Amino acid sequence: MRIVLSEAENKTMHASELADEIYRRRLYLKKDGSKAEYTQIRARCGHYPDMFEVLPGNYIKLKED
Repeated sequence: MRIVLSEAENKTMHASELADEIYRRRLYLKKDGSKAEYTQIRARCGHYPDMFEVLPGNYIKLKED
């Protein structure tokens, strides 16, 4: 998530676009090889509140260092 968001405009993407890009780049796959759903991506942000910010409308932003 950090890699993709660092390259995005305003370091922000919609959760579904982020999930699609992570899958396209093969940065993360589920055990069965499928794409992680955007809800999983969004939930993952909660584990790293110092790194990611969830904005209204399911947008995810990479916090500045």
